[in-house]
Amino acid sequence: MKLTKYLFTAIVMLTCLSGCDEEETIINTSGETSKIQTFIEEGSLLKDIAHNDNNYTLTFETGSIDIPTDIVESVNENYEKWNTVLTFNNKQEISIPTLGKNINNAIQTVKLNPSGYNPLAANIFAAFPVKGRAKIIVHGKEGSHGTIEYLFSNYGENQNLTILGLYPDYENTISIVMTDKNGNERARTQTTIKTSPLNITALPSYIKVKKALIDKMEPGMVLLNDPGASEADTSCPYMLDADGEIRWVLDWRTSPDLLHIGAQCGLHRLENGNYLVGDANNYQVAEVNILGEVVRKWDLKALGYNFHHEAVIGENGKLLVAVTKMDATLNTGQSRIYDHVIEISPNEGTITQAWDLAQILDSARYAATDPSLPGASFGQTQGNWAHHNAVQYWGDDIFASARFQGVFKYHRNGELAWIISPHKNWRPEYNKYLLKPLDKNGNEITDPQVISGEKSSPDFDWPWGQHTPVIMPNGHILVFDNGYARNYISKVFTEPGQYSRIVEYEVDETNKTVRQVWSYGSEREDCYAAAMSSVQYLPETNHVLFCPGMGNKLSNGTYGGHIIEIDPQTNEIVFEMEICTNFHRGTRLSLYPEGM
Repeated sequence: MKLTKYLFTAIVMLTCLSGCDEEETIINTSGETSKIQTFIEEGSLLKDIAHNDNNYTLTFETGSIDIPTDIVESVNENYEKWNTVLTFNNKQEISIPTLGKNINNAIQTVKLNPSGYNPLAANIFAAFPVKGRAKIIVHGKEGSHGTIEYLFSNYGENQNLTILGLYPDYENTISIVMTDKNGNERARTQTTIKTSPLNITALPSYIKVKKALIDKMEPGMVLLNDPGASEADTSCPYMLDADGEIRWVLDWRTSPDLLHIGAQCGLHRLENGNYLVGDANNYQVAEVNILGEVVRKWDLKALGYNFHHEAVIGENGKLLVAVTKMDATLNTGQSRIYDHVIEISPNEGTITQAWDLAQILDSARYAATDPSLPGASFGQTQGNWAHHNAVQYWGDDIFASARFQGVFKYHRNGELAWIISPHKNWRPEYNKYLLKPLDKNGNEITDPQVISGEKSSPDFDWPWGQHTPVIMPNGHILVFDNGYARNYISKVFTEPGQYSRIVEYEVDETNKTVRQVWSYGSEREDCYAAAMSSVQYLPETNHVLFCPGMGNKLSNGTYGGHIIEIDPQTNEIVFEMEICTNFHRGTRLSLYPEGM
């Protein structure tokens, strides 16, 4: 009986030990599977498998693990399908994404001009064998600086890729690169896209790059806006690369929403990558994507206004628009134009606040120009007394430009803070707002003719018919000083001795003074632009972009505009380009917005 008892006990113990061994094997397999799964979840591909008597070593893009040989039944690698199947002795399988040989079959479809409005854009649908990011390379022409690269943010197998920057009338070569999450290349393939010539009469027929120091330039392209045959025609935004090649264009002539768009100030890129554009011909402001499709729009006519010159979205999410109030009149009953600002809640489309510049500035001040002067149809009149042409937020305040009155800041309650303007013809109650000019040493200028604007000083001059004031990171102000009717002397734009310039001002709000820090352009009579035009601060290089946009005498004998990038520290010109058509503004920016 004792023997039977001992035999039973031994059998139980052996059974227990056998069970424990089986359970331990399962636990070990689960642990190794978990380690592999961690690499898979972080997007790390298997690169290599090596083994010896003791272990299989699995090397991933971001690390490696060892798996005991005795728990592995088989390893099946399929580099064509970018996959490895690992089978354990317990018949458990795990499929591991693996670094394969190529993605030659990834490109599924290619569609040129998918929106119908951007003939230099395409859509490519690519199906990657494993999850990854996509980088596109639009290869530049031989000997050019035109190669464009962009890494998309989407991480996945299916990739809808917007291709920008195609050359017109050209067999474009595009590389599609599959990368890991960090943008490291795994594999690539290529395709070609043939484009047609651009049949858009608004585009310039003459573009000449006179200088391009690529290594010193702010990266990006130049966005311009051609008004067409007139401001009643369909505006045409386009981008030029450093070689003077058109690489992006929006042709809205067939758009039901933007036909005959009057976009005087061109496009402003928003944080979401879309563009904000005002449309004076259709009484609206619109948000459009990079392909020119309308995302949303705001009907200004229904609010009693029409667009003029500027629309921006502030950090508060509100839409700030320079407008004409349709029922605004002078005491004589004559209509007045370009002298209102409205703030719109974008989602509701309702006005949250409105400002009448006639209640802020001196609407009785007429001294800037002679409207009867030949070629000066853009001059001051009683109805167009201010010609408001720029507006933006400055903290809680509003910063603006009125072509015939000056650059100024006012508070939300409509109270004027200060104004940079020649002092002539302002009524006495505005004296406390007029900034006093300083010389280069910071001493107050006492010459009454310089103060009034009837004479310029070597150290200081006021802005005349200015556009696009810019708030710099240091708090200074950049202004495009058109020079129109400088010192109150009206001339036709072809008359010699006139110039436009960039000017940087330092404002002391406490002491109500303004000092001219730097300027460029007085030596460039070939860059005189009586109207339109712009200046831009370039943050990566601390350069400025000087863009006189009309009436410039070009080297081929025609008239148009210039794009000039300058280093203010040295006055070195690092880029200069001539364009034989007029444009309202020039903006250096990346072809692709961030975050696509």
